[in-house]
Amino acid sequence: MAAVTRYTADGVAMARYLIDRLPSAADDRFIRAEQGIDVIEAPTVAVSEAIWTAVKKHEIAGIEVETTPNAVLRGLVHEGPIQIPPTDEQDLAVYGSLIDQYTLHDALIIANHRVRGTEAIITNDEEFAAETTVWS
Repeated sequence: MAAVTRYTADGVAMARYLIDRLPSAADDRFIRAEQGIDVIEAPTVAVSEAIWTAVKKHEIAGIEVETTPNAVLRGLVHEGPIQIPPTDEQDLAVYGSLIDQYTLHDALIIANHRVRGTEAIITNDEEFAAETTVWS
């Protein structure tokens, strides 16, 4: 049996997952996670961004969206492929080393990626260029 590959997702990737508008490489990772082959995790700050985007912006990638926070959480976590890892002192230590270079949000996502040793961050955000990413 092949080893499970772990990924970290950002809020944009999760929001686009909800409307089935991911590019092929990112979509493949989500499909594999849905099938239980791989794992996608996201810190609470990233899941919160996906919830906020879907509920408050009313549009994701040009698609009109009308939803609730609970429906988004259900679609991503309860019935979806996203796992929310606990944040601990190691995450916060790595986060602290990144706050001069990144926003709070981005530093927490990178900390999750580095502490858990995930394969890549699923994102289209160029701010993550120093990390391994998956998107197109």
